[in-house]
Amino acid sequence: MSLPSLRGLSLDRLASFLQIAEAGGLARAAPGNPIRQSQLSRQLKELESALEQPLFLRTGRGMDLTAAGSSLARVVRELGQGLTDVAAADQGPVRVALGGGDSVLQWLVLPRLPQLDAAMRGIELELGALGSDGVANALREHRIDLGLLRSTEAAGELKTVRLGVVSYAVFTAIGREKLPLAVPTTERGLDRAIASLGCAALRCETFPQVAQAVRSGAYAGVLPTFVRAHLPAAQFRMTTAPALDAIATPLLLAWRPRTLELRPQVKVLRRALELALRAALT
Repeated sequence: MSLPSLRGLSLDRLASFLQIAEAGGLARAAPGNPIRQSQLSRQLKELESALEQPLFLRTGRGMDLTAAGSSLARVVRELGQGLTDVAAADQGPVRVALGGGDSVLQWLVLPRLPQLDAAMRGIELELGALGSDGVANALREHRIDLGLLRSTEAAGELKTVRLGVVSYAVFTAIGREKLPLAVPTTERGLDRAIASLGCAALRCETFPQVAQAVRSGAYAGVLPTFVRAHLPAAQFRMTTAPALDAIATPLLLAWRPRTLELRPQVKVLRRALELALRAALT
């Protein structure tokens, strides 16, 4: 395979381009450092000249990537990860990034790390809590290697495998009746179902916050049913409801096919995650 000969193309300029892209502008990439901003601007102009097309749209709010810029950012991230893997060969662990919702990482992934021990040899696992829309985008942009997401968020070039179904229920401390309801505010699709249960008295940003409210004994709370492993049945009651059953959603493990081709460590970890999490959701 022959590589294109592009005058002005260099790893330093590509790294500077990615720094600007991830910051959203020159000033944000080097705040309070006009000398570095000037250097970044020069390197960007040289890179755009080499590629013969603009990589950013300059707006009043900052700098947005063009279609070419988005494509280049994905290529540079993949290149950077590949070079990092080569440099780390036989010298240390390879970093693998896994993204998912905070509750999925906290209650499904972290308790099962001992089951992943063999698959994680030679790997430094990095967990990233991402919002509902963030996992698929982070995968496409090469910011994470593996992602846990709901089926409604998977699309395009990503490969997925179904792990099971995430369903919801109301958890209450045993012996406490007619408690006010704690609910999450950032979970899409739950609002209508929750409204059918009555008025919420406490709105929390995340499911772990709802769980803490339930543990206090002062609130009932809407939580994923997989939390039952962390709220003992002797102390907490789990009650299902038709409205909550209706919004149960498949949970998927997702990845870019090329990642598994280029990074065998990710392939091994992907399979181990699939087995461990599928067992947890059955």
